[in-house]
Amino acid sequence: MVHNAISEIKKDVKNWFKKNYKFLVVMFLYLLYQSNFIIAFISFNGINISKIPRTPRIWLFTITDLLYVIILILMFKKEIINGLKDLKKNFTDRALLSINCWIVGCLIMTISSMLISLVLKQEVSKNESLVRESIKLAPLYMLFTCSIVAPIFEEMVFRRSLYGLIKHKWLFILLSGLSFGLLHVIGNYNSVLDFLYIIPYGAMGCCFAYLLSKTNNITLPIIIHMLHNTILVCVQIIGG
Repeated sequence: MVHNAISEIKKDVKNWFKKNYKFLVVMFLYLLYQSNFIIAFISFNGINISKIPRTPRIWLFTITDLLYVIILILMFKKEIINGLKDLKKNFTDRALLSINCWIVGCLIMTISSMLISLVLKQEVSKNESLVRESIKLAPLYMLFTCSIVAPIFEEMVFRRSLYGLIKHKWLFILLSGLSFGLLHVIGNYNSVLDFLYIIPYGAMGCCFAYLLSKTNNITLPIIIHMLHNTILVCVQIIGG
């Protein structure tokens, strides 16, 4: 009896890992990406990154980011291609749904950000402030990383991976948005009140999650996320 129970548990664990191994790999890659592991590894081997001239240093960061993107695309190549086929087949419906989700996300994000800014008496969140400073220093690199690297990574981590783990639709949407919002605040905050910015970031994350749950097409939130970030970065570049 006990032996059968243990065998069943082993079987369930094995099946879970077999079904969700991509989630574990994506999370591992994301941790490496967030910790600048490749750059840290280069520094560990005696190369002082800060002494490398600015242009080669930016190219180094670009290449390392590109490696992560290539790995993710290869991992989810089949799903991305199927998503593009679905978009081509149902272009009008998918485009209208995507635009509507994006507009709703932008409205909630804008209104909530304005209200939070009034409460905190600051123009933007700490995260947004740091992004704007980075755009001024390296506009082309930030255009690349914000418009390509971040959307692919974040959609795979907070949408695709969670979508495979959480079966309940609205729980998935809520947790996806919450974790997405928390990511944009947890590393950059001045006080506890700054965590209010989870609301605007999380609202957009929920809209991306809803889009995935509605269509079962990860390519759509990736594309909309790319367009959203590209618009924001271009506005900063032009306005700066």
